[in-house]
Amino acid sequence: MKRALVLGGGGARGAFQVGMLEELIVNQKLDFQIIRGVSVGALNAAFLAQASTDGNSQEALAEKVRELKEIWLSEISGNKSVYKKRLGYLGVVLGKNSLYSLEPLRDLIQRRLSLEALRTSGRNFAVGTCSLVSGRYSEWRPDHPRFLDKLLASASIPVVFPFVDFPQEQDVLVDGGIRNITPLSTTLRENPDETYVLLTSRIIRTNRQLPDSAVEEFDYRFWQDNRLGTHISGIDVLERTIEILSDEIYLEDIRAALQWNKLADLVREVEKALEKLAKIPLPLSKAVEALRAYLDRLMRRFIRIYVLAPRRWFNEDAEPGKKNLATDFDPELIKKALEHGREIARQRDKWVWPPG
Repeated sequence: MKRALVLGGGGARGAFQVGMLEELIVNQKLDFQIIRGVSVGALNAAFLAQASTDGNSQEALAEKVRELKEIWLSEISGNKSVYKKRLGYLGVVLGKNSLYSLEPLRDLIQRRLSLEALRTSGRNFAVGTCSLVSGRYSEWRPDHPRFLDKLLASASIPVVFPFVDFPQEQDVLVDGGIRNITPLSTTLRENPDETYVLLTSRIIRTNRQLPDSAVEEFDYRFWQDNRLGTHISGIDVLERTIEILSDEIYLEDIRAALQWNKLADLVREVEKALEKLAKIPLPLSKAVEALRAYLDRLMRRFIRIYVLAPRRWFNEDAEPGKKNLATDFDPELIKKALEHGREIARQRDKWVWPPG
């Protein structure tokens, strides 16, 4: 069984993924040969991808999940474990390229990631970034000489965290989630038999349909200039815009993949029906052959897709507009997210897809 794992972005909400991974890999003993991630999903994916496929591949992966859980619970003691504040909004106004610095995260990556292990593990692994120069999404593998910088760039939410400069490549990279928050389409090109997509934002399926939106709805009063004596800034608008756009990107990515599955399944059913006919009309035969050839060129076939997402906000007790913050690395919230992730993964009727 060739199985793929896709880890979406979401900052601190990546703790949900760790709980899901513990249940799927440690308890249900799944193995994943193909691993893709963006943003915090890239970081989680990188720690997992160190697991060697030599010997007992599944147990090696399970051990990396245990290590990843330990990192989230023991090495992340608050926001300061991941980022440092600069001058805040004032710094951006004065010319700084971000609100925060990612130096603590860089230190954590350098301490806990082995490039040698990533390059020799045998896993099909890559992380995604977006270029501020070309506007394109790209994926990077551990054999790149500056892979750790590519990994950091994948987690660098624009304006919130600094971009990563690559002068020799004449490129500037940021969080790949801007264009591809769940790198599902690129993963499917690897032709897995089944794919697991782990999201970090609250999604509750309605019957057999994905929701139109999964972002937290704000009260109108949030946007009033006298809210709590403060003023709505351009940063507030930018953060909300990024959240809405990211939400639309991953929902559409999943919808598109499911539609391709439906098309591939229909072609397969038509081919089976034609095999039972004594004589097939030539135009019909040619049409089906052309459609099959088109799917083959696109490397599209029916691939079983499972989508898991939390069914609660990251911080249910927060004030409106703050329930799903990606930058709140509070240890208690992380523990709750881990437990909820495990709960979701062990109860298939709570998965986003397929419908239970």
